[in-house]
Amino acid sequence: MHLKNIYFVNLWLVFCLLFTTACNDDDNIYFTQDEIIGDINSGKQIALENNTLVVYTNNIGTSVNVQGAKGKIHATSSDENIVLVTSSNEGKATVLVEALNIGNAQITVTDAGGNSATFTVEAKDGEELWEKRIYTLRGKRQCLIKGVTPSDSAQIAAEAIGKVPEAKWVIKKRSYPFAESLQRMYVYDEENQLLVQGILEIEKSASNQPSYSIYSDKHELLMNYTMPISGYFVKDLTDEYRNIYPEVTEVLVYLPFAPIL
Repeated sequence: MHLKNIYFVNLWLVFCLLFTTACNDDDNIYFTQDEIIGDINSGKQIALENNTLVVYTNNIGTSVNVQGAKGKIHATSSDENIVLVTSSNEGKATVLVEALNIGNAQITVTDAGGNSATFTVEAKDGEELWEKRIYTLRGKRQCLIKGVTPSDSAQIAAEAIGKVPEAKWVIKKRSYPFAESLQRMYVYDEENQLLVQGILEIEKSASNQPSYSIYSDKHELLMNYTMPISGYFVKDLTDEYRNIYPEVTEVLVYLPFAPIL
């Protein structure tokens, strides 16, 4: 009987120990993110893999949910040259992480009860998020001119071809959850100097030809090309020459291109 009592006492102690440990685990601070499947928020929480968050430079901040905290939270970054962090206590406790430079940092979150927990942030180059295509604009250029005499046409052609310094295009595309993909275009000259950059929109022109338009972030048109035939982009310089040659109806420079990447 005595041994039986000891057995039940020991069993009770083990049960209490396990129960206490489970309760303590529930009290610990830990970190999760909303589960995103495609463009849909599933409503579930997923833990940070290996307690590490991967973020990218030149990108919007990434939100992390703080679980198990008591009262308001406060977050700090071990290296604010790499990662900035801000905490929010409105509704659920969250921290917003923003990458400034490539590298690693530790984020420490402390609650009102003095409990704290840390997760690692790995900041990567934001360029990794963009798909990139590169085109070279080299080869014999041609100029189509209408509405002027042959002698004026020859003079315009010689000058217009020399007025087009474009030598390379770089088109970058990036997809976003809950939003349309974004394309940006960068135009370089022979010396690899950037001529223009902006948001790229590809549409159909009035003549049903693909039209490549580059806009500023304020949606001001910076440059436009069409692609009437395969292998050539066309730059329209008609308006530029109409002041000098009022009778001119078309000045189109054909730029042969080939993909590099």
